[in-house]
Amino acid sequence: MEAKTYTNRNNARRAGVAAGVPAELVEITVHKNGDEVRFGWKQMEAPAPAAEAAPADAVVTTGKPKKEPKPKIVRVEQNGVKRPAPGGLCAAVWEWLDENGNCMPKDLKPVAEAKGWNLNNAQIELYQWRKFMGLGRVTN
Repeated sequence: MEAKTYTNRNNARRAGVAAGVPAELVEITVHKNGDEVRFGWKQMEAPAPAAEAAPADAVVTTGKPKKEPKPKIVRVEQNGVKRPAPGGLCAAVWEWLDENGNCMPKDLKPVAEAKGWNLNNAQIELYQWRKFMGLGRVTN
């Protein structure tokens, strides 16, 4: 009598597990007949127990040590806008805006050039800062 075969490896593995064999001991067999390929399963022999077990208090390290997680930066959100994280150019624009208050985009242009900021980004940050502070539109 021939062993039952299945159309794919997963079905053969499931059949082995359903027969009571642990998943790690199910060995998949390949049966070819011309262009047709079918899969079967058989039980592998259980691995022999280790001759010497490590002492219970021994520490075995495998792989790389885990990295310390970075501290999470809490960003303030107000009016649907989050304040930029400290240390970046966006935060520098916001700090300047905090010190100099409400200004027009034309007032920001010479400051952006002097400090080496991208003018378009500085203007976008101005509008985000205004929204964060709850200020209305800029009018000339």
